[in-house]
Amino acid sequence: MKLVAVTIQKFRNFVEPQRIEIESDVTALVGKNESGKTTILKALHRLHPANGDSRKFELVTEYPRWRLARDRRADPNLQNTRPVSAEFAVEQSDIDALDGVLPGPLLLDTKVFAAKSYANQFYVWLEADLAEVIQAAGADASIAAQEIDELLGEETLDAAIAKSKELAKALKEREPTRAKAVGGFAGSADKYRYQVEPAVLEQDQLDAFAARVPTFFYFSNYSVLPGETDLTELAATVGAGTALSEENQTVVSLLAHAGVQPKDFLDSNYDSRKAELQAAASDLSREVFNYWKVNTDLAVIFGDDNVAVANPSTGGTDNHRILKIELRDARHGDVETNFSTRSTGFQWFFSFFAAFSEYQHTSKPVVVLLDEPGTSLHGEAQKDFVDYIFNELGASKQTIYTTHSQFMIDPEVYEKLRAVHDKATREDNEGGVAVTHVSLSADRDTILPVESALGYTISQHLFLGSGPHLAVEGSSDFIYLMRLSSYMEQNGKTPLSPRLAIIPVGGISNMPAFVALMGRRLKVSALVDGSKTAATLDRARKAAEENGVDPTTIVAVSEIDTALPATADIEDLFAPVDYLKLYNWAFSRNVQESDLPATPVPIIKKLIDLHGWFDHALPAHALTYNQPEFFSTISPDTVERFEKAFVKLNEAIA
Repeated sequence: MKLVAVTIQKFRNFVEPQRIEIESDVTALVGKNESGKTTILKALHRLHPANGDSRKFELVTEYPRWRLARDRRADPNLQNTRPVSAEFAVEQSDIDALDGVLPGPLLLDTKVFAAKSYANQFYVWLEADLAEVIQAAGADASIAAQEIDELLGEETLDAAIAKSKELAKALKEREPTRAKAVGGFAGSADKYRYQVEPAVLEQDQLDAFAARVPTFFYFSNYSVLPGETDLTELAATVGAGTALSEENQTVVSLLAHAGVQPKDFLDSNYDSRKAELQAAASDLSREVFNYWKVNTDLAVIFGDDNVAVANPSTGGTDNHRILKIELRDARHGDVETNFSTRSTGFQWFFSFFAAFSEYQHTSKPVVVLLDEPGTSLHGEAQKDFVDYIFNELGASKQTIYTTHSQFMIDPEVYEKLRAVHDKATREDNEGGVAVTHVSLSADRDTILPVESALGYTISQHLFLGSGPHLAVEGSSDFIYLMRLSSYMEQNGKTPLSPRLAIIPVGGISNMPAFVALMGRRLKVSALVDGSKTAATLDRARKAAEENGVDPTTIVAVSEIDTALPATADIEDLFAPVDYLKLYNWAFSRNVQESDLPATPVPIIKKLIDLHGWFDHALPAHALTYNQPEFFSTISPDTVERFEKAFVKLNEAIA
């Protein structure tokens, strides 16, 4: 199963239900400290923990406290509140595994839900679209499409069954074969009934679903390996079934990677166990140093010691086996130092790989939850870890991580980011947490890391060498050019040259200064648009000439097509019907082309005259989130104009 959404409610600073959509590979939760990011991960982990968190939901301490007494008076069964519920999509492997266990075939579009209450009761149930069930049952009974269409008009499965009996009766005399097929609908429908009426499932069938629900692996800064571990005490703790601290859980995972347990180091075969651990450490180190580029001359070494420890119950001492993790640094004369004395960045990095090694190659579905990963890593090392998350970890295991660091954000996939914002104030406790896409209602402080990441990426582009750079006004220009260029490339038309690095300069007024300053050492071209095109174009071209830049590389949108207004914006490259589609999606309106005056002015001016306030970025975001639908009906005029733009911009750097 794949996690597709999680809903958190009445848990810590979450008040009203917040449904958070989860990506199929990586989802990043971005927000300020104390905003509620960790709360989301903690709730998911407790739903179905993979790495041994025995903590349970506690009504008294974790229900929103200012509401507890009031809500208890209103609902004496408050323990039944479900602070977390998760929605999963069925995969073919689930259908195959449950074949023969269920009353009938499991549909691929059926959703599986899992939840846990404050009473720590685990629930599993199904939800399916009634129309899908009727279609499947009809196909199973070999009913003609005409009769299935009639059944689809019913509001319940029982009503559809009753309707099928009426149809069968009406067909019996004139078309007995069709009547027999329709008459078989009731039997087929009963096989699928459990997907719209889960109460019909037996407990063992629900248990089969529960066994398919992914577990959640949680890792935080508290999970870092200790430099020394008392294996004697750890073996006793594991043997007693007592809850482990996060750091000891990481030690157990490290040992599991070697195929051993803490108790295995206490017997006479200790030396062979240690050899197995050294081999596992060597294997783990190779993987770690694929991504740890700061110092690749380190080697992880495991040592041990027998230490006399006081025994209060006997008044004497006992020998305890102590596991020591040390690092040998070839860069500094093969000096060996304790793991705990190394940089906190390396401690975190190695500890994560050690903790996750137990789950990395399992075939069982595991969702990885990383709480503020890499905060102690250098910025470039954080970027390396982000590459690992997106390119390797997320490719095999769904991953959700929290961050407030700009280096842990990849602006190229900003649609995978979620902004977490605590809206509560001293005056309004009921505000609670809101979780949205970063382009929607999140406040600027919340998405500051995203803006910073974008700014950092832009600044890096400036110094990548002597390759050409295309300056544009803002982020919406960047999005339009990238999305349309990708479409052109996929459809055999002329895309924007891959040599061009697009740089939003933060407003049209910044364009002349950018050309003047950066044109001295970079190959720069520019796309200029807007109501001040003429004045800005003149200033930008003058700045280009003064700094040895060919002024013809400064391109005005109005020069791309003679049919465009003299003050055309990039939005005018879209056919009006296409841009209005983006505008209506962004602002929840229904503006038609006929609503706009037929005057030779930019479409943005027409829309501002019609509705007032306007934000250039929102329609661009709408394009990002609705690409398949938009490009499936794109106007040929839009394609032609953008292709002309790409040809002209490519010629400017030829």
